Amino acid sequence: MRISHNHSCSIRLVTASTILLQIVCLGVLGGMGLCAKAQILTKEDLQKQIEIYEAASLQAKTPDMPAIQAGQIWSHLGTLYQDAGMYVQSERAFEHAMRLLTVAPVSNSDLATAIDNLGTLYMETGHVEEAEHAELKALKIREESKLESELPRSWYHLATLYLREHRSAKAKEYAERAVNAFFADRNAVPEDKTGSLLVLASSLCQSGKYPEAIAKLQSAFQMAKETYGADTFPTGFSAFILGYAYWKSGDPASAAELMQHGTEIMGKELGWRHPAYLTVMTQYARFLRDEHRLDMARAIEQQVKNMRAQLNANPAYSNGLDTTDVAALF
Repeated sequence: MRISHNHSCSIRLVTASTILLQIVCLGVLGGMGLCAKAQILTKEDLQKQIEIYEAASLQAKTPDMPAIQAGQIWSHLGTLYQDAGMYVQSERAFEHAMRLLTVAPVSNSDLATAIDNLGTLYMETGHVEEAEHAELKALKIREESKLESELPRSWYHLATLYLREHRSAKAKEYAERAVNAFFADRNAVPEDKTGSLLVLASSLCQSGKYPEAIAKLQSAFQMAKETYGADTFPTGFSAFILGYAYWKSGDPASAAELMQHGTEIMGKELGWRHPAYLTVMTQYARFLRDEHRLDMARAIEQQVKNMRAQLNANPAYSNGLDTTDVAALF
């Protein structure tokens, strides 16, 4: 298939793990810009990385370079393109990487990773059937090759996809496997721990199991604060979703401060022009109406309406920018 969407945010994520955390926070719940060590990379920094790997890709040709090494370069370039919103280039890079990685001697680990990354690209761009096919293929390769340490990544990706599709039972099944594995692994990165926990909690929310979800979300919120800082997007989103769960469980008093704090942080990081923020604010307005704070609710609803009208007039947005739908949880 061919992806026809190209868009770039000013601050983005730059690793496979953080790309998925982005998808979780936007699809469960663009980019923020936190890498594994919670550094912030600007659009300019990302472009420099793309230029470096584009230059390397020109040298990544057999027989000058082993096919495995060339495939690794193209696979990483695909990840960089994906994070820059260069989806057509990303798809092509992943497909080229997969061709290289099927040349003997085959590295099943690298091949599964490339297929897996292509699956997250399809997930991010809303191509659900293609995403599921790729993720299940990567899982099968890992299972048959006994790549036990890589199985949690497949479980996490599939859980994220099924959550997006409101298949909460399957999302919970895979998310539980991923959470247990990541938290038992000392080398697991914070993005995987936080993201898989958010997916598990969100699957519980979808099923109406709010007390269980709240316990998971409290842990995710604390972890986000400790990992990324108090005023960052993952923390703000975790706060909002925790508040949402309290609200739906019948505890609006506990929800109010968390939801307000979460929307304030996300407003600073994303702004009104980001479709995901508009969806979050729509939920917040519903909460305010439920609490009879009608003036504030109406003001937010009008702002959302105005911004959606502006975005719909912009082809970059109207052609499908909001493909990882934040409304998946709600």
